[in-house]
Amino acid sequence: MSRKVLGLDIRSDSLCAVLVKGSLRESRIAASLTVPIEAAGDESGGLPAAIEAVKAAMDLQNADCVVSVPASLFSCRNVFVPFGNSKKIRMVLPYELEPHLPYPADEMLVDFAILDGSEDRSETELLTVAMERQRLAPVLAALAAVKIEPERVTLSGFAAAAWIGRNIEPDQTALCLDIDETSGALFVVAGSRVRLIRTFPLPPDPAARGRAIRSHIRLTMGALNEIPGSPKPPAAIFLTGSGIAGMNIEALADALPIELKPADLTRLLAVPHDDDAGTWDPLQMDGALALVLAEIEGLESLNVYRSQFPGRKIISRHRENLIRTGVLAAAVLVLMFASVLIQSSLLSSRVADLDQQIAAVFREAFPDAKKVADPYQQMQINMQELKKNAALPGEALSTLSSIDVLKNISDSIPAEIQVVLDRMVIGPEAILISGTTAGFNAVDEIKGHLERISEFKKVTISSANMDRTGKEVNFQLKVDL
Repeated sequence: MSRKVLGLDIRSDSLCAVLVKGSLRESRIAASLTVPIEAAGDESGGLPAAIEAVKAAMDLQNADCVVSVPASLFSCRNVFVPFGNSKKIRMVLPYELEPHLPYPADEMLVDFAILDGSEDRSETELLTVAMERQRLAPVLAALAAVKIEPERVTLSGFAAAAWIGRNIEPDQTALCLDIDETSGALFVVAGSRVRLIRTFPLPPDPAARGRAIRSHIRLTMGALNEIPGSPKPPAAIFLTGSGIAGMNIEALADALPIELKPADLTRLLAVPHDDDAGTWDPLQMDGALALVLAEIEGLESLNVYRSQFPGRKIISRHRENLIRTGVLAAAVLVLMFASVLIQSSLLSSRVADLDQQIAAVFREAFPDAKKVADPYQQMQINMQELKKNAALPGEALSTLSSIDVLKNISDSIPAEIQVVLDRMVIGPEAILISGTTAGFNAVDEIKGHLERISEFKKVTISSANMDRTGKEVNFQLKVDL
């Protein structure tokens, strides 16, 4: 089943959009676009105009949407709770974080990821993110203006770090650095998942930005070495984000104690793109692409926004098709009901005709009957009465069973006569007996003995022939009752 997903990576100065068409075979980049966000008087700046430009440039019909906003809007912490049940954690987490944050619990949007348990097995380590509702409200309003409701909202760079974590060795550690013009974020990836997030502001001057980034990287690596039970030192830093404009990346890489290399998810995850998908810049667009792939593949992600019930979204998206299908289904049901009524009427008419024919046969067979209520039942009763009153031939034999007839025949034939009875057919007026004996004289003797049975009126030799061996005679007797 095909699916279109739009990824919007919202930065402080730009909006990166990537549209991917996913199917069972592969996911392909259908369109990509980077739009600058101009400053404006409202809180959302020029974001509505940038989103309008994306909508005008891409075919977004029936497309799902996933969004990331600058990591600097989030407060990220690792906390420990005394239980591991997700429902309980979600209920108490805002109040656990409230003493450490400058805003009340009911004004926070919070999500978490469960990490490995601590050394004390009674505690569970959580990676948590929190942001103020009012900071997300302008973004949601700008999206709603073009009738877009996101499936999830997360922080920039997290999805890319999660994909990088899935594509390194489980025992390796890596840093993922995501930067834009005014802020940056460092994601510590170990055990195939993001374990620590640090966000920090950055100066607008490129040279000063590079120095600040080096300082934060060294500070993070030093902190990792001091944390008990922390993963082993990272082997590389993967770079994403659009904030490298004007920076000397080579000088930054030379000043770092570990390797710095740009992340390219299209190469890492082997994602093809259409020829008309637009110019592709991995550093700028990896964040939006990672969002889309995480949504298509169901990758676990931090999400501070819960969209409306999926059923409502499906109904609103396919309203016309559902109405058309409902009308056709109603028409089919009406036709089925009419067909049942017609068949029932035809069957009732047929039953009435058969009842009339049965009644006619009954009147013809029993003209003396005065009243015909249930002709079939009445005919059965009258037939039983006729059988009782009729004097049929062979009536005397009806009281004899087959075993009694066999006993009488056996008792009447002397033991010295060697005879084998092969077949005996008992009818209402006669009995046919077939067998084998030693000679023709024996056949006559058997006939004579059977004539002495009181129930037998007459015994006739129907046939008597020598068999092929010439030693025995095959015979058949007919006994009249």
